[in-house]
Amino acid sequence: MVLVAGTTLSSCDQIWSARNVPDAVKVKFVESYPTIKQVDWERMDSLYEAEFKISGRERKALFRKDGTLISYTEEIEEQYLPKTVVAQLQQEFDRYKIEEVHRVQEDNVTSFVVELEKSGRDIWLRYNEAGELLEQSTIPSSRILSQSASLLPMTNKEATTEDLGMADTRWELPAELREVSGISMLSDGTMACVQDEEGKIFIYDLEQEAIIREIPFAGPGDYEGIAIAGENAYIVRSDGTLFEVAGFKGQKPDVKVYEASFPATINIEGLAYDQEQNQLLLAPKGHDPKLKMQKGIYAFSLDSKRFVSEPVISISLDQVAPPKKGKKQKSDYDVLQPSSLEKHPANNTLYLLDAVNNRLYAMAKDGKLTRTLELDESQLRQAEGLTFDQDGAMYIASEGGKKGKGVILKYTKSLN
Repeated sequence: MVLVAGTTLSSCDQIWSARNVPDAVKVKFVESYPTIKQVDWERMDSLYEAEFKISGRERKALFRKDGTLISYTEEIEEQYLPKTVVAQLQQEFDRYKIEEVHRVQEDNVTSFVVELEKSGRDIWLRYNEAGELLEQSTIPSSRILSQSASLLPMTNKEATTEDLGMADTRWELPAELREVSGISMLSDGTMACVQDEEGKIFIYDLEQEAIIREIPFAGPGDYEGIAIAGENAYIVRSDGTLFEVAGFKGQKPDVKVYEASFPATINIEGLAYDQEQNQLLLAPKGHDPKLKMQKGIYAFSLDSKRFVSEPVISISLDQVAPPKKGKKQKSDYDVLQPSSLEKHPANNTLYLLDAVNNRLYAMAKDGKLTRTLELDESQLRQAEGLTFDQDGAMYIASEGGKKGKGVILKYTKSLN
């Protein structure tokens, strides 16, 4: 047996590029798949994954370092999916095209991973044999296959993402709001909007589909967010400077300016009213280098009319899942670039919109990201504004680019 094992390992070393695979794993692989001559190995923590082909189709085997086979994944044709799974796909994802199907076996339990594509966006679903959806993700298939078969708990970076889905209602905005950058729902059902260049609040009537009033508050500038606190409106400029428009609904609003002293790299884009603490929350698209791998949420006290010097919420970037395929990042900070911030009226959950990475995050008060939803770029070209109505329906505003129109989309079911 020693002689056979030695001979086997010697031949393995000649055909495998990975030299750090434990001997026990190599022996088990050769015993299980004696005819395979070409293998690609990948180490994941204390596990070893072998990728190879049989009859031209992809196979993956996952081992512990002692040689124990944990799972086996094989590419199969769509026709071999259980009828229960096919029925669910036809009912819930009929507009998607099936790209690949894999069967995963672990501990005598079989599941199916299906890769779907629509409008250049990919999602991966994992079902059991009964047709029950076990997992939905937008991370690459190799990772969902590995994590679903690893028998290990997922890390924060591997948290499942969901698809926000289709909007219920869509409004095309007039030319003045082509670069809409912030929105806030008013008590009468109209929408207060700001845009990147003009120092004005635009009141947009959703029923009339028209701007019914413009409220000047400053000269040209890079205005990013708007929040309403009682009779006052607050607008944030990208450098963090706040504009208070007291009695903004009246004929002669009173404007005050509160200068900020944030680092030049921080670029504030999100602004939300926290009624419980009587403060404004500010979310930066950029970063403060001293926070390292943390993204800070800052505050402006409406009692003292002063900025709080340190972040009131810290978000660990380690918990943010990698961006979808095709997104290139200049730094590690770019995994989270908030473009808007808002509090849900019913449960006080904070929601962060990320236009660059096309995502929406639900966040607890301690900075933990509790939910991740992917945005559809075909619906939301550059999602910059976020607000809720009194019933909890969500509205997202997107810029229109040089030729397109800005839009507001309404979602009523996605956060249930």
